[in-house]
Amino acid sequence: MQNVQPDNIDSMPMRQSSRSMGTLVIRFVGLLTFAVVAMALLWSR
Repeated sequence: MQNVQPDNIDSMPMRQSSRSMGTLVIRFVGLLTFAVVAMALLWSR
């Protein structure tokens, strides 16, 4: 079994991953807010 490692360790910069993580958190919060508002509207009927 061979040990597979990328040639360049710097191919995945941390800045890119932190930016994608921030986008993921913003999307999650937005969807969560949308779901809470939709449930509140349905419950108030």
